[in-house]
Amino acid sequence: MLLAIIGGALGLALSVWGVRLGMKLALNILPDGLPRAEQIGIDAHVLLFCLAVSLAVGLLFGLAPALKTGNPDLSETLNNAGRGSSASRSITQNALVVSELAMALILLAGAGLMIRSLARLWAVNPGFNTKNTAAFYLALAPSVSKSSPHEIRANIEQARDRIASVPGVESVALLEGSLPMQGDSEDPFWIQGKPKALSDNDKPWALWYEVDPNYLNAMGIPLLRGRFFAREDSLHSRPVAVIDESFATQYFPNEDPLGKVIVDDYKGPTEVVGVVGHAKHWGLDDKNALHAQMYFPFAQIRDKAMPMIAKGVAVIVRSHKAPGTVFGSIRSAIAEMNSEHVIFKFATMEETISATLTDRRLFMILLVSFAILALLLASMGIYGVLSYLVSRQTHEIGIRLALGAQANDVLRLILGEGMGMAAIGIAIGLAGALALTRLLSGFLYGVTPSDPVTFAAVALLLTAVAAGACYVPARRATRVDPIVALHYE
Repeated sequence: MLLAIIGGALGLALSVWGVRLGMKLALNILPDGLPRAEQIGIDAHVLLFCLAVSLAVGLLFGLAPALKTGNPDLSETLNNAGRGSSASRSITQNALVVSELAMALILLAGAGLMIRSLARLWAVNPGFNTKNTAAFYLALAPSVSKSSPHEIRANIEQARDRIASVPGVESVALLEGSLPMQGDSEDPFWIQGKPKALSDNDKPWALWYEVDPNYLNAMGIPLLRGRFFAREDSLHSRPVAVIDESFATQYFPNEDPLGKVIVDDYKGPTEVVGVVGHAKHWGLDDKNALHAQMYFPFAQIRDKAMPMIAKGVAVIVRSHKAPGTVFGSIRSAIAEMNSEHVIFKFATMEETISATLTDRRLFMILLVSFAILALLLASMGIYGVLSYLVSRQTHEIGIRLALGAQANDVLRLILGEGMGMAAIGIAIGLAGALALTRLLSGFLYGVTPSDPVTFAAVALLLTAVAAGACYVPARRATRVDPIVALHYE
């Protein structure tokens, strides 16, 4: 009970530090902060729980040997004096170490799978160039947003040109609709010349973006066929559209999409003039079933929509250096134009992508933290058991050395016992990991729940840690003085 209470007190002290560290990590990882963060801490409930667990552990692991000591087998005790621990005690100790190793391997396997999955995700091409690219929203002054559509258009274009003139800015583009990996803008449509569904639910749907001619340059999206929008695509010219390769593959699999007419109930008939690369709108894993994307000219937005756009139009900026270094100059340029214009929600595209991986990163950090803790406990367990075994077998080791055994023989004996436990624990852990890691399948990308590389790596890591924990007491056993050991009781 005394050991359990001391352990609980030390664990509580470590948890205070761990909570503070965990809070800092979570606040840095979660883009919108941690909900109810002010309520997270060590309170009376935690203290009582810690005390209850400590008492329960002391009773559980102290009761069995206490009961056995109360009714000893004197014959067995005298026969085992000076020759090591009893078989039942050894079996119990070994079982605990094997369990620790098995649980450590299961947690290591889960952490390894999450690490490999995140590495695969970071290597995925999002369909656009994230380097030195940022996006923010521009809201025009209230007096401007209440003016005519023509005035609103002129102010938006003037703001774009002011931003483009800032030193360090390479390209600027305007966007209405959702930014890739942010939000959701989708519409039903139908293809002219093909049967039209009666309801929107039965029509095909696609993500839509209204962008200006600089959008491809600013985002780094490739043009695959045809052309993109030009200055000539104005409110008074024929309506045109550009589709992405997913749209073309899905709805024009065996025909040329250029020249086809798609009809959007909100924008009317538009002729397809180009095909661009697919941008992963839903994140790097892009598991959403809706992939088709269609682009329309920003200049062809109808007048009645301009007052709403004046309250927040997206601006994409590509710069020659880190976007944060030019953002201050951009803000100053807009303030000089009109001090009531507001810029908000500035974020680099790399930060945007990172935000889509928040859940996976937080889950990975938790798994890695628990895996490291389990690995530490397992190594301490196997070290403790072998150290106790060496102390109980000092007499036997002395006899072996006196009869001519070499230090390497004793080293192999102790290492063999320790690595035997490790092998059993690793085998059980591998079987458990194969069954339990399937629960992670929804968080994995490009890695199977039974990935052989991960399982082999964690098994080798645990083997190396176990070998290190075994070596110290085994090495100590080889230094036993036979004369002293023969008198050891």
